[in-house]
Amino acid sequence: MTDTPPPGQEPIEEPIDAHFEPAPDPLPVKATAEGPGWGGVAIAAAAAALLGAAGGIFGRDLILPDKTDALERQLADLTAQQAEFERLIIEMPEASDELSSLIGEVSANSRKLNELLASGAGIPAVESLTARIAALESIEPGEGATPAEALRTITALEARLAAMETATAAAAPPPEPVAEPEKDRQAEAALALSAIESAARRGTGFEADYRTLRAAAPSNQTVRRLAPYTSGVPTASRLQADFATMRASVTAAAKTDAADAPESQLSWLNRVFGDAVTVRPANKRENPVTVALDASSKALAAGDLSASVKALSPLEGAAARAAQDWTREANRRITLESVLEDVRLSLVEPEN
Repeated sequence: MTDTPPPGQEPIEEPIDAHFEPAPDPLPVKATAEGPGWGGVAIAAAAAALLGAAGGIFGRDLILPDKTDALERQLADLTAQQAEFERLIIEMPEASDELSSLIGEVSANSRKLNELLASGAGIPAVESLTARIAALESIEPGEGATPAEALRTITALEARLAAMETATAAAAPPPEPVAEPEKDRQAEAALALSAIESAARRGTGFEADYRTLRAAAPSNQTVRRLAPYTSGVPTASRLQADFATMRASVTAAAKTDAADAPESQLSWLNRVFGDAVTVRPANKRENPVTVALDASSKALAAGDLSASVKALSPLEGAAARAAQDWTREANRRITLESVLEDVRLSLVEPEN
């Protein structure tokens, strides 16, 4: 403090006794936030993203609806034009080939027509007219016909030529030579029968050749007898090969029948020794099954299929049933060969 008194007062002579106390410490000031914080930033960003997405979804058609439709139409038109161009490119080689062929044909026909008109050869009417015109032109004015007569003659010639051309155009073309159908059918039938006989020798079917033979000889009733055998019939060599299997089956079936029959005093020998021992009656009468099989085998080896089948006729019971399949196929072979012979004769001497 100063010792100088305020204006208008007297100065104080005595010293001023004053005591000073220290001032209290200032209160702490709360820290204030320097910014809005990360949470606010995140919320604001999410809100902005949602607003932008909504604007993109709902505002696209509001902003450029007409331009979008126009672009789509232009894209569709361009796609159609591209497809048309591709089709034209693919068809261009074929059209070019056809056009070249047509141009070549037209050129050839034009060349032939020009040559024909230039020469007139090969057309009797044109040659006759040319000769008469040349004869008329060679006549001198004072030698014979007058110009009026010559004009009448030329007019008559032109009319005659026109009539000849009309008649030629209206005339039917000459008939083509027609082959005699009867001879063609006979040749076709002979070829079909030859193919059927070849298939029969091999044991294979002949359906197609049979249909051809029927078409070539529709009224021949003997041909129809081949129908049951068109699928094929075993050959004689195949029947010989199958005979051994059939014989074993027949022998086994005969033994079964013998086992079911009343036993004789010596039947135990057959059961014990089998085929190694053959028991015969005292009167030398052999087993009828064995006799039939031996006779059939001998006839088959000699090539007599009919006798081979006939030799098996005495078989009875299970033995006959065991030989039934082989016998049926053998009879089919016999019948087929007989029918083929009849068909051959019917084609040589047609039926009435």
